[in-house]
Amino acid sequence: MTVSGLERARQALRRGDVDALLGERECAWLDVKDGVYRLDQPKGADELAKDVTAFANTPHGGLLVVGFAARKEHGEEIIEVLNPVPRRLVNFDQYRQVIAARVLPALRDVTVEWIDCGNDAGVLVIDIPAQPRSSQLFAVPAPAGTAEVGKIAVAVPVRDGDGTRWLRPHEIRHFIGLGYANSGDGDDKLAALLAAIQAPRDEQPKYVVGGTDPRWSGVLRKAVSDLAEMRFVLGDPISDADSIGPGVAQHFREPGQQAGWVLCAQPRYRPVAVAEEIWQALREQGSGAPDSDALGALGFPSGVSAFVRIVGRDAQTVRLSGGRWGRGRLLRWPDPRGRDWRWEPHPTPSAMTSAATRSWTGSLNPPQLRARVLAILPFADAGDAKLTPSALDETLPLMPSSALGRFTTMLSSRRGGNLAPSAWVPGAHGNASDRLSQISSITAPDGEPALSAEVMMTLPLESHGSAVITCAEVRVENFDAWSKALNDPVTDLRWSVDELVEFMGAAWVTAAEMLPQLIEAVGPELMTPSFWGGVPRMELSISAESPHSHEPGRQLLLADVLDLDPLGHSDRRDQLTELFVSVPSAPGLNPDSRRRLIRSVLVAMARSYGFMHVQENVF
Repeated sequence: MTVSGLERARQALRRGDVDALLGERECAWLDVKDGVYRLDQPKGADELAKDVTAFANTPHGGLLVVGFAARKEHGEEIIEVLNPVPRRLVNFDQYRQVIAARVLPALRDVTVEWIDCGNDAGVLVIDIPAQPRSSQLFAVPAPAGTAEVGKIAVAVPVRDGDGTRWLRPHEIRHFIGLGYANSGDGDDKLAALLAAIQAPRDEQPKYVVGGTDPRWSGVLRKAVSDLAEMRFVLGDPISDADSIGPGVAQHFREPGQQAGWVLCAQPRYRPVAVAEEIWQALREQGSGAPDSDALGALGFPSGVSAFVRIVGRDAQTVRLSGGRWGRGRLLRWPDPRGRDWRWEPHPTPSAMTSAATRSWTGSLNPPQLRARVLAILPFADAGDAKLTPSALDETLPLMPSSALGRFTTMLSSRRGGNLAPSAWVPGAHGNASDRLSQISSITAPDGEPALSAEVMMTLPLESHGSAVITCAEVRVENFDAWSKALNDPVTDLRWSVDELVEFMGAAWVTAAEMLPQLIEAVGPELMTPSFWGGVPRMELSISAESPHSHEPGRQLLLADVLDLDPLGHSDRRDQLTELFVSVPSAPGLNPDSRRRLIRSVLVAMARSYGFMHVQENVF
């Protein structure tokens, strides 16, 4: 995976994906080194301070990464080889002290982090975020050739393309002459001067409101005018109106402000003014799209017909019109890992089956009842995903006490039996680094299978693209055998609707939350939309599959295994052998949201099979 853009690179490095930088070009926000700074020598400390300060003097900051080698190609430096540096050569405190002592004024929020690559070696990442304009220019003490930090002369490094240059004396005098620190418009002048210094030598284009595309210029100019009547000012355009995703977007910013606005428009919708930080969150949440077209996948914030919509920085929920991934929304989502936003697809139920729907169903002895939840999780980059013995050893002992394990025990206890399922053992569908099958069973006294719970998973196969497929199901292998195990041949063993709801909740958690944690390349940190290459889907089903044992040749109907009376009338009831529904949904829902979604989906499922008068409270 090759990253594109500063935030994409930051994301990759935060999750330890150092290979993401291979093939990237050094640029105004990225510089790599193949060896550590020799901070025990004055020259090394001066060099570190210069490189960090140069990024601090840009509008966006940058990344200084130690542990890569680059090659020269057509005047550009291409990052070619990962070259981890020995851990013993890196003293984090010393790096932080040099930056603190040699950069004037003090920088904000600079981090010095380590990515372990094994064998006591790794990559050092120095992240310099965008600094307040009011603090620029940043300077370093003029090199003194000794360990002592100079206290008289200073020098000002600035990033220039993929390199660094020093401001010349007349340029520094110009800044001093502005008196920018105490001037009311000093920030604007400083920003303009820095832009002029760091810009390509050719004259920069002057952007106009609405851009130059005649298809959109009038629409955007009218939107800006409407906003002005609402006493809302976007600022000045700082980009052209660029075609992106489903429409067009133009960036605006008021002079002296670090964050601005994006005015976006698309066919059939009114334009929307979006705070820049929310626009960036939208791009990050869709960054796993295979073609890197995040906005094409997620769509734009949706406008309304009456007026230009404003999505401010304090928004909690942002409705999206939907791109290739369908309708959805951005939610402000407090996260201990520092992520503030989360994308969720609109949960529209469907009867459409996937290629994975019939996975793991072939059997010489099909069950009489099969209830299952199947999760299709299309991770953006699951090429290195594998199951590990350590993850299995940690998770499988938890299965008896898991939601699925408790449900299986509860099924029998509600029918007067104290039937403990057997230990979880490898199932018939195979176990390897790319697949999992684990089963727990209850048998009749004569050894005949009665009730089974099974979890299954397969890692990306060619037939399923890059999706991880997980499944949690409970089967009544044979109702007569279950009755014998319960020692109660009279009891009606059909499942109730309430039990169906309970099963769906337990199996959903197992398939969408528990099983993916077994994958070495996934884990909790990657269960987020920015790492998806498509829309996750959940499939819920219950079916009657085999003839009844004491009536050979007669196919069981769903009414034989599930009490359908609470659902009301359906003219298809006497032919039904299954209920099925599919819904797009994001893993990680909180319990209340998950319960509400499951109940609404089951109502939609029942109605699609003819139970038109089913009430919401049935589920």
